[in-house]
Amino acid sequence: MAKLSFHVNEVRQHKWELALALFIALAGALIFGWLRMPLPWMLGPLFGVTIAALSGVNIWMPEWPRSLMIGVLGVFFGTTISPDFAEQILTWLPSIVTLLISVTITTAIVMAYFRAFAEHDPVTAYFSANPGGMIPMALMGRHYGGDERLISMIQSIRMVLTVITFPIAFRFLAGYEPTGIVGTGATLTDMAPIDFPVILALAIVGALVAKRLRVPVPLLLGPMILIGFLSVAGVGSWQIPDGLVAFAQLVIGARIGATFKNIRLKTVGVQLVHAVIAAYMMMGLAVLFAWLATFASEIPAPALILAFAPGGFAEMTIVGFGLGADIAFIVSHQLIRFFFIIGLVPVAVRIMKFEPKEP
Repeated sequence: MAKLSFHVNEVRQHKWELALALFIALAGALIFGWLRMPLPWMLGPLFGVTIAALSGVNIWMPEWPRSLMIGVLGVFFGTTISPDFAEQILTWLPSIVTLLISVTITTAIVMAYFRAFAEHDPVTAYFSANPGGMIPMALMGRHYGGDERLISMIQSIRMVLTVITFPIAFRFLAGYEPTGIVGTGATLTDMAPIDFPVILALAIVGALVAKRLRVPVPLLLGPMILIGFLSVAGVGSWQIPDGLVAFAQLVIGARIGATFKNIRLKTVGVQLVHAVIAAYMMMGLAVLFAWLATFASEIPAPALILAFAPGGFAEMTIVGFGLGADIAFIVSHQLIRFFFIIGLVPVAVRIMKFEPKEP
């Protein structure tokens, strides 16, 4: 209850900055929709709010709305999982093995770049080069004496550029034509009165169990796994209204853009350039290894590219849905990559002889 009261007071204190951020996000979504850009409800807000934040506009967007909207998308993606998911897993083994190889090689190459050209210390270079998520990499980097702020900035830029670049590249280089469809075409009238409380209860249970089991991004994966399992088992069949899916994407895009609020181009200077170069190196290597995986897998190249892409769970899943890729395939690969990276850290720090700098 105290936490809820804190969030309410926080919103009251920053209500005009929040309203401005949401207005800019909505304007960005409408402009991107008018321009027929891919994923307008996420990329439009992301572009608009990022530009505003870097320009010094006084905006504010807390993390908790993004977390709630990730839960909404977890439910939505759960309802879209294919019934033959279990049968498909074995066919994904070649791409999974290729993914793990690509993570190891990519991290080594990008770390070498940071050491040679950006003059980062070994700890900062390693955790900046690891596509394992901004928060865990920044926290572990700080634990071993790395520059937490620099790691966070580099990881943020990687995620933002990945989310922006791949959909636009598919649009202009691969002939992808945006359909304008946000979700499955469902509206509020497609939901029975009992559906909302049932879905809400399932989402809460799924998130709590996932958090208890220490599953990464529990608000996304918990509801998605539980509702996906029930959908595949034929226990339930639910639809999430497109309007709610669009709003969730808008909030997520706005929050990503707002992470640049305290970053000034003059302050970060050359490190920003290195972060951008490293991000595109990682994306290029992801595309290369995805292409190599096509020789051993029958999965379409777009799905492989998004599965290998160094982006976040929720963001790459949204991109995958927008491009018509297999959501379960993308999420499973992103999840395996995350666990592989986290599991590899203790081995890597021993090999490189990193010593903890804090308890």
